Amino acid sequence: MSKTLILRSREGSLVSKTVVESEIKQAIRKIVADAVPLWNLDTSDFIVIRDMYPVSVKLPISKEQYDLYSKYDMSRTTNGSVMFNVPVYVISFDNEWQEEDYVDKEVIVVAPVVDQKVEEIITELAIEATKPREESDEGLEEDE
Repeated sequence: MSKTLILRSREGSLVSKTVVESEIKQAIRKIVADAVPLWNLDTSDFIVIRDMYPVSVKLPISKEQYDLYSKYDMSRTTNGSVMFNVPVYVISFDNEWQEEDYVDKEVIVVAPVVDQKVEEIITELAIEATKPREESDEGLEEDE
């Protein structure tokens, strides 16, 4: 039985991290069903996005790492690394439009448990997904 990583992130902070003994496809259906009551229908969209997240690991890798990574369409890169794609599901249920930007305030990120390195990368992705957007002046030029 494989394991699935479930991360919940709110406004740039990790709220919870759980690992369940389940295939990701069974886990994602249950997690989506459990997330529906958290959704505020009046203010947010409810979105589930599946993405393939590229992970790069420097060579050499162990036989165990090879066995793990090869399940995820692993390939060798030209810069002495291996690259593989981890399926990541993002469940967004607390979000809003801020001018031109779509902002997730809270999400649940679900991915297979691969190893510690992948877990760290997916955790960072979950945190970044809900970081409040800074008011930026980029692209605005001052009149001189």
